[in-house]
Amino acid sequence: MRSRLTAALAAFAMLGLAPSLAMAEDVQEQLRQMQDRLQMMEDRLAAANQRVDEQEALIAEAGLAEGRGASSGLGCLVCDWRIGGWVAGSYNYNLNDPNDANNPNGGLAGTNLGTGLFYDPLHPDHNSFALDQLWFEIEKEVSEENRAGFRADILYGKTAKFLNGGGAVGLFNDDTALYVHQAYVQYAPPIGPEGTVVKFGKFATLIGAEAAGTIYNYNITRGQVWNLLEPIDHIGILVGGPIGESGFDWALGGVNGFLQDDPDVNDRKSVMGHVGWSSDQFSIGVNGIWGGEVAGFDGDEAGLVNLLVKWTPSDRFGMYVNGDFAWMDEPQGTDLDPYAWGVSVAGRYGFTERTGFALRGDFVRDEDGFVLFGGRFGGLQGAPGNVPELDSVWSVTGTLDHLLTDQLMVRAEARWDLVNIDGAPDDVFAENNDFFDEDDQITLFLEVVYNFNKFIGD
Repeated sequence: MRSRLTAALAAFAMLGLAPSLAMAEDVQEQLRQMQDRLQMMEDRLAAANQRVDEQEALIAEAGLAEGRGASSGLGCLVCDWRIGGWVAGSYNYNLNDPNDANNPNGGLAGTNLGTGLFYDPLHPDHNSFALDQLWFEIEKEVSEENRAGFRADILYGKTAKFLNGGGAVGLFNDDTALYVHQAYVQYAPPIGPEGTVVKFGKFATLIGAEAAGTIYNYNITRGQVWNLLEPIDHIGILVGGPIGESGFDWALGGVNGFLQDDPDVNDRKSVMGHVGWSSDQFSIGVNGIWGGEVAGFDGDEAGLVNLLVKWTPSDRFGMYVNGDFAWMDEPQGTDLDPYAWGVSVAGRYGFTERTGFALRGDFVRDEDGFVLFGGRFGGLQGAPGNVPELDSVWSVTGTLDHLLTDQLMVRAEARWDLVNIDGAPDDVFAENNDFFDEDDQITLFLEVVYNFNKFIGD
């Protein structure tokens, strides 16, 4: 009886477990099918990768890899370019209020400048709005991985009018000028000190603290040292770079001349150079240019030595001292020995991250008519035996700046200029109905600048 009962219970248990065993077999079959499918996909992927490798090897052997990358689109062409620029407009008012009716240049053109360009020529017109600069910067930088590159600075507006050679009173009533400030090929040679770069073409000068580009200056206007003594850009070849990790750097070049002369004005080239040292907060540099500068007179050498010291102890404060000494050697057979010197001191303090105030003072003096008759190595053409001399040219400028946004800056400026001349009248500035009646003037400015990149922030 007991054996029958045991057999019955066993049979009942087998009937209950039968469905579970069947389900387990189904699951195992499904897992085997999934594994087979995954293996098939892996085999196909491996075969595809092998075909890709074979194709890339064929392309490399045929020498087509470089051309294939270059045809991938404009994005790859400019992806390593640095692109920047800005738009700057201004308004200025001369408190002397020169009367346009008596201006021989017509209208208000050049009425800020005085008789001898004793003023920033980039802002020459009284009581006028101006499109100063539409500026584009494009550069492909060089490195050990990318040894060839270029740089171009192209601008449109009032500044371009002056840089194109509109240096005489009356030539400033045009905001449609176009100017190429820099355009050069650059190369990082595989030999020589690391970081050395060769530039060939047109490049900005090594001399001075201020620049033609408005965003690189503390103030709206440029000082008298920049205006009366310093070059702006040159055409030629320039080599330079850091000296290891010492903080020292150097540059040496050969150019057509003190100005961007193209073609050169004589058969002599000019030599320019730089040596300097810098740290996180302090820098000092000695810069210079020397050569034949007078049109048609190869033997009339002239030169300029510049000392520039900068100190930036914090993010809120920075300052510089900029000094020049320039000379000409008995130009055009005269017994004159003209020279000039000048000093500019400027600084800016940031009250906040967005608001700051800058102050600049300038002084220039010359002997034997260096500025009045030679101006920027012009050559003393037609100079009398005893030429008038600049006893002193003074300028004081204060500028308040504020960022409305990370990219939009507005600046307000007040400037005072005073000219004293030995051997000639001091009345170089216009006032009211008298075109030349004052030895000083005060001008007020408003400038608005939109930077394509940010003034602050990432």
